[in-house]
Formats: sequence, structure tokens, C-alpha cells
Amino acid sequence: MANTTDTTAQRRILANIPWTPLALFSALIILTFLISPNFFQVANITNVLRSSAIVGVVAVGMTFVILTAGIDLSVGSTVGLTAIASALLINQGLPVPLVLLMLLFIGAVVGAINGFIVAILGIQPFIATLAMLVAIRGLGLRITAGTPQQFFGVGFLFDFFGSGGIGPVPGPLIVFAVLALIGWCVLRYTPFGRYIYAVGGSREAARLSGVKTTRVILMAYVISSMCAAVAGWVTAARLSTAEPTAGTLLELDAITAVVIGGTSLMGGIGGIGGSVAGALLLAVIANVMNLMGISPFDQQIVRGLVIIIAVILTSTAIVGRIRSAMTQRSKEGNPGAT
Repeated sequence: MANTTDTTAQRRILANIPWTPLALFSALIILTFLISPNFFQVANITNVLRSSAIVGVVAVGMTFVILTAGIDLSVGSTVGLTAIASALLINQGLPVPLVLLMLLFIGAVVGAINGFIVAILGIQPFIATLAMLVAIRGLGLRITAGTPQQFFGVGFLFDFFGSGGIGPVPGPLIVFAVLALIGWCVLRYTPFGRYIYAVGGSREAARLSGVKTTRVILMAYVISSMCAAVAGWVTAARLSTAEPTAGTLLELDAITAVVIGGTSLMGGIGGIGGSVAGALLLAVIANVMNLMGISPFDQQIVRGLVIIIAVILTSTAIVGRIRSAMTQRSKEGNPGAT
């Protein structure tokens, strides 16, 4: 009996491992070793890990929303708004911990508005968050009159989130790792995490089972925007300036990382581990293309192809259709087969 239980537990662990993004990541590392050995220099790897952090932090929050069968297009604008807010607040002489709390509050407010529009008013997530994307970006440009905001009087704690770190480990990567671990634990070990999957699987079934679906969806958007607020802080710290256009198109990178990681846009399937692997995969791809001197325009084409391939590989429905079509063609080619 104990052996059966152990076997079942092992199967569940193996089923939860994001095999597709890990396989893609491993294949890319091998290919990179063959075509660009400079990639494995310590300074370059550190740069890759640092650059993956911002997309990764946003992807952690985006995972919660997509697991509920939603989408959050406002995260890029939220990054820009919180970057601006961080500069304005620090320049007023406020301590860094208080500024961080205020940025999280701004993110929570944005997320609550998104959640209210989606969960309570019943507006489609794409439309609701697209409207917030435009409104928040406009607010940021209005506050700054479209000009970058410089930081004055920053200290070690501020630098830690940008160019600093602990030993060889970049500060942004530490932030990314901590948030990813928290998100993974929440989804795996808490009732709220189970509710997220239940709502994504079937909102009506979850409601009939006693899950407060409206509250779950609202909290998912709050988490997403709070992660975007953290990413806004890291972005400003890395650049030592707050650009009102910061985070432009970041929402697409975050969604790409989540989808590459195996989280279904239909909801209910996926997890944080895959999103982390997806963010790292995107950072490696971008870095390798830069080392190879590939044009930025061509890089966009490659990234688009990567998204398509990843969606095909991670979609069991698409894979099933491909196998069915191949089987059908095999039978047509061999009428005597049974």
C-alpha cells in the first residue's frame, strides 16, 4: 500500500514538471554552445539572468491571471507608472521601504480596478485590461509631461534592486527567485491556489462547489499588478531613471513566457515553474541573437516563431490533432491496415 502511494506521489511530481520549456531550454543551451561559445562567459551569463528578472517577475503575476482563463494587458503600463512613482517619491526624501510599500499599494489599486471590471462588471479581460493599458500609460505621460524622471539621493538598497546583488548573484534575480518561490508555494500548497485552478478549469463548476469565484479572480489581478509594481521598481533601479514609456510591450513578453512555460490560455493548466523557465528561455534567445549580430527586426520574427512552436508543443489538443491527422494519412496510404 505504501509503495502504491509513493508511486502515485512520484507520478504527480513528474506530471507537474514543465518538461516542454525545460527541453527547449536544454536544446537551446546545447545549440548555443556550438554556435556562440562566448555565451558561457560569467559576465554574459550574469547579464542574461539580470535581464530575465523583469519579464520573470511580471510573468509570475501573469501566471495567476492566465490560470483563471484571463489576461492582463495593463502590466506594461503599470511598470511605467510605478517606475515614475518611485522616482517622485524617493526625490521627496521618503525611505526606500516606505516607497516600496506605496508602489505595492499602487499596483494593488490597479489590479483591483481590473478585477472589478472583469469579475463584477463582466467585461472581457482583453477589453478591460486593454483600456487600463491605455489609461495608465496616459496617466504616466501626463504626470511627467513625457520627460524622464531622475533619481536623487539613492542608497545601497536602491542599487541592490538594479545593478547590485549579493556576491555574483544579481539583485533583480534574487527578487525574481523570491517572488517565484512564493507564487509556487501559493499555487501548490494553499486553498487559494487550488481555487485559482478550479476557476480556470470551470468557473461555473467552481462556483457551484462553493468557491467565491469573484473574489478569486479579483485577487488574481491584484497579484498580477503588484508583481508589475515590483518590476517597475526594478526597472527604474536598473536604469537609474524613470522613463514614462518604461514597460512598453512588456505584457507581450510576460504572456509569451507564461505560454512557453506550458500554462494554457484557456485556464486551469500550468504553473510558476514553467513561467520561470519561459522567462529564462526568452532571455537566452535574445542574448544569443545579440551575440550573433542578428538584426533587431529579424529577432522579432524569431520570437514570433518561438511562440508558435511553444504553443504547439504545449497544447495537448493541437498535438492530438497532429497525431490524429498523421494516423489518418497513414491509414489512407495503407488501406489494408486495421
